Formats: sequence, structure tokens, C-alpha cells
Amino acid sequence: MPPGQLRVELYAALRRDSRDGMSNRALQCKYGVTWSTVNKALTSAWPQPHDNRFGAGVEAGSVHAADRRDPAH
Repeated sequence: MPPGQLRVELYAALRRDSRDGMSNRALQCKYGVTWSTVNKALTSAWPQPHDNRFGAGVEAGSVHAADRRDPAH
């Protein structure tokens, strides 16, 4: 994916080129993405939102109590 290109724009470009007859492998090479990204783009108009990497109920930037006591932990 070129720098600065939004994932929504990438999905639109993948769908457009696929409609124009480009193969999935050619799409992978042209856009530098994996087969799963091409597959996701062709099955859904919108990318899936990112998962919360901090888990449910934990706010970004919060520090676990044990880490506050022992920073080398």
C-alpha cells in the first residue's frame, strides 16, 4: 500500500481493478498486498476496524499497578 493511501481507498482500487478484469495475483503485485487483503477487499466494501490492542476495559496510556512499582518488570 503506498504511503498515505487510506485502506478504504485501497479497497476501492482493488475492487475497481478486479472489475476491469485484473487477476487476484496481479492485484497483489500491483498494490503490494497479500491474498487475504485482496479477498477482504472483494468481499466487503469497508475494511474491518482495528481491534483494541489494549483489551477490554483498559485505557490506552494506563499503567498496570505492578509496572508502576517495578519499572524494570
